[in-house]
Amino acid sequence: MSGQFGVNIKSVGVPPFGDEIVFTQGSVKERCFAAAYGRRGRVVAAVSFNHGKWLEYYARLIEQSAPFPPPPPGWDRPDVMKPVPAEFPAPGVPTAIPDVVLTGHDPSGRSAEFRPRGH
Repeated sequence: MSGQFGVNIKSVGVPPFGDEIVFTQGSVKERCFAAAYGRRGRVVAAVSFNHGKWLEYYARLIEQSAPFPPPPPGWDRPDVMKPVPAEFPAPGVPTAIPDVVLTGHDPSGRSAEFRPRGH
């Protein structure tokens, strides 16, 4: 579990094992969603942003090696549930410029600044 800039992020399984991801519930635009990761037709992980109530369901699917994409529980389904490539960077390869940069020269006075990619 992690809290980042007011967003409660939770996960089960091992997301980097997945080669596909599908958003199964909620809304990415509203930053309240759940998504499942799949590999070779099986659920291997799930992640939620401000929507952690369903992670127990996904943990059971992972334990059962359930088919991917999974049937979403509940009623809060997005309009489109099409798996897309997960696209994790290769291990050990540095990623692009960070989106969040810690600034300030005084450790007790740090602040975060959002810098969109390409700017």
